[in-house]
Amino acid sequence: MQRIGSTFVLAIVFASALIIALTGCTAGATYPPTAGRTTLSPSTPPCPQLMVSGLRYAQQRLAPAGEILVFNLPPQTPIYVWDDVAGKLGEGSRRMTETDKVGMTLQQLRLNGSHAEVDVIYVTTEGVWQMATVHLEGAFGAEYRPSFVQRWLIPVDRPVFNPPLLGSFDDAPASPVASPIIPTTPSEPTSEAAKDPNAKH
Repeated sequence: MQRIGSTFVLAIVFASALIIALTGCTAGATYPPTAGRTTLSPSTPPCPQLMVSGLRYAQQRLAPAGEILVFNLPPQTPIYVWDDVAGKLGEGSRRMTETDKVGMTLQQLRLNGSHAEVDVIYVTTEGVWQMATVHLEGAFGAEYRPSFVQRWLIPVDRPVFNPPLLGSFDDAPASPVASPIIPTTPSEPTSEAAKDPNAKH
């Protein structure tokens, strides 16, 4: 009986550890949007820094030495975000254009507290398109630093150029007071009835 009980306890512990491990990989927020997740604003920190660090690290680890970084951002990414990323990447990089056949495509960002992940699609020296995930550690308000890149070794379709969404920085959503993975508190009602405590409802 004692042996059966011990086996049962070990099974419970193993199952609990597995659940924790799986939920620990679950992202709190994403860009582009993912169903059931909080959506990150691409222009709001730490998104631009995550894009830059993820692309640069992937280029260093996955591309031939000395190759220029031709980057491609997700569909519908505003042009001011493209400008910000291009400025932060600096020399040795440029934006992808319609005529480019090869480039580093940022597929998705995932942020969960101190851990972030950046999915990229790249082409190997053998001409095979694959996906990789750059893992970063940091904190909101501080820089997220890459720790390692995970190659999936699964062929994917060659990505297409995603033209920037035209618009000005004035069209960017306001920066949240808290971390982008924490929903902001709804503002108080501004109607006259809400302002007047004696108003009848």
